[in-house]
Amino acid sequence: MSSKRSPPFRTRQQVERYFSSETIECLLCSRRFRRLGHHLASQHDMNADDYRRRFGLPWSRGLTSAASRKASGWNPERKEKARKVAQQSRFFERAHPTPHREPAPFLKTQPIQNLGSHAAGFDEAFEEKVLTLFHEELTDAAIARVLNVERSTVAKRTMRWRSPKSKRKRKVTTGVAERRD
Repeated sequence: MSSKRSPPFRTRQQVERYFSSETIECLLCSRRFRRLGHHLASQHDMNADDYRRRFGLPWSRGLTSAASRKASGWNPERKEKARKVAQQSRFFERAHPTPHREPAPFLKTQPIQNLGSHAAGFDEAFEEKVLTLFHEELTDAAIARVLNVERSTVAKRTMRWRSPKSKRKRKVTTGVAERRD
């Protein structure tokens, strides 16, 4: 096995670029192939899962180039038909469970980067700012504008601090109901 090692892919765009050409490059020996699985087994004594783990590729992606995937004949109609056949045959109920695999490193960090102001994991300082503005009797929308976040992010926090709405009290009369004539 070669000692050359590329850093793992850091973004979805890098992964898409890697798979989008006519051929994909073996990151171990720099040769190019339409399908990488057989080459890895025969030349590097490595399976596809080990390769994906080593270079940070997603588990759900086959090690084939875009041209090879296009030529394979899998189109949306064929995929739908295969899915229905698998469901009818109860294939997935009878198949052995796949062991849990760690997601590719870029898949762990990318959603957090993409959330921006929608992220729920704000720190305690943020909570204190929201609480201070809440006690100044600002609306959720006004607090969101001040802190430059979405209103729903603020509403999730202020909901805890609002007093519960009192339920309407029903008048209960004792005795016999009066008849109007």
